[in-house]
Amino acid sequence: MSWPHGDDVSHPKILAVCTANICRSPVVEKMIAAKLDRLGVANSTASAGFMFDGRGPDLTMAEMVSPAGIDVSRHQSRIVDGDLAGSADLVVTMERRHARQIIVMNPDAAHRIHTLKGLVRASISSPPDLSLEDSLQSIAAQRSFSDLMGDGGDDEVPDPHKRSKKHYRSALEALDGLTTDLAGWIASRPGA
Repeated sequence: MSWPHGDDVSHPKILAVCTANICRSPVVEKMIAAKLDRLGVANSTASAGFMFDGRGPDLTMAEMVSPAGIDVSRHQSRIVDGDLAGSADLVVTMERRHARQIIVMNPDAAHRIHTLKGLVRASISSPPDLSLEDSLQSIAAQRSFSDLMGDGGDDEVPDPHKRSKKHYRSALEALDGLTTDLAGWIASRPGA
């Protein structure tokens, strides 16, 4: 995979992952990019999932994010693989099972793989003078083995796909707040 702003340029490469790469992760990809751009942080974002390549976005999600200026209408899903995940500086997943599956693909990159909500919570206590890489290593060192076990933990963003609009609104509200916090934290890292 070639990242949108190149592989050899110094900037965070962030991969968002959900189950099918048609609902949550494409929105997170766009939200993080837009928020980092507004903060003046060069970045490359991508998204992927586990189910299929070439599917369009969840139409309800695409419709609901459009008024906020987020366009996922041309999104095409892709399957995450070890090379894509391994080339990212940070992988944020919507659920624990996603993080586990990617860690199995890339055990050496486990410190860069986090649930989005879990990382945002842990980032609060991250020392402000650490680079993104060092911060992720520090946060991962505090993570216990059981932190990514089980499913449905309070560090997950539930999938609204094919549920009521109430579920979509809840997911979007969570994703908006989490990506705002994550972008601010990344921007505060030295060298960002």
